[in-house]
Amino acid sequence: MRGLNLDQLRALVELIERGSFTAAARELNLTQPAVTHQVQELERRFKVTLVERSGKHVYLTQAGEKLIEHARCPLEEEARTQLMMRRFSDGWLGRVRVGTSMTILMYLLPPILRQLKTDYPQLEINLKAGLTATTLQLLKANALDLGLCAIPVADPAFETVPLFKDELVAILPAELEGVPDKVTPAFLSQCPLILGNEESALRRMVTNWLALAGPPPRPLMEFDNVEAMKSIVAVGLGASIVPSASLGAGHIPATNMLVRPLTPRASRPIGLVRLRGKRETDGMELVSAALLSLRRQGPRGSAPRAAHSEDHSSVSR
Repeated sequence: MRGLNLDQLRALVELIERGSFTAAARELNLTQPAVTHQVQELERRFKVTLVERSGKHVYLTQAGEKLIEHARCPLEEEARTQLMMRRFSDGWLGRVRVGTSMTILMYLLPPILRQLKTDYPQLEINLKAGLTATTLQLLKANALDLGLCAIPVADPAFETVPLFKDELVAILPAELEGVPDKVTPAFLSQCPLILGNEESALRRMVTNWLALAGPPPRPLMEFDNVEAMKSIVAVGLGASIVPSASLGAGHIPATNMLVRPLTPRASRPIGLVRLRGKRETDGMELVSAALLSLRRQGPRGSAPRAAHSEDHSSVSR
């Protein structure tokens, strides 16, 4: 059976809702004979009477009632489709899906997202926080368009643009005595450690840095969230290493703890990652350009850096 004619169904629905062929024709911007013809075509197709006249008014037969009941679904679906397509013709910039870490999402992205929403209200941005490995998997599966995460990425399926290096710093309980001006792996290894998830890029960097003084000790606690790590340090239960960007904002104020630079220094390289060869939409281009502003400004709210003579290198064994 060939597909139902939506114009004919719409004519029948308007006829019953308006109560007359004249009113339905006016609503549909058609002539009265045109509406009559569309309803008659439906009746010929199904070989049943769909409407009955009583004076100037029109009423549904039992068959007409059943047809109307089923006709509303395709008509509503067609209306939704028309609305969606109109978004593209009316300047809608589409949807851009961005994957990143919770730390970057909390501390670096809000001002960028706010500006994008102000400048391009018809741009839809979806965010997903997760580990770098998860972000790369979703990019490969085309479930994300852009990634903002730790680099380098060894997989040649991706292309990356370095943005900035977020320096890592030690945070320790405020009442802890004997804390040096610059914290070494040997010193921090003697403290109860509060570290991130074992599978995270940040945890691997911290482990590599601690390994400069020997086998890294097992952490006292592990968390997926930097705010949770800061909160445990703030109440005096241990020490940690966090990105300096996480100290400029957040729920746990840095005044409840000591913040010290690391020696040797360590940093977390952050880059913009996308699947190589992926077609770039207008929305992706706008979001990419906004994220590239991080290359010029770097992380906001970073802890002040003390002058020292050690080489500054990323720890990424």
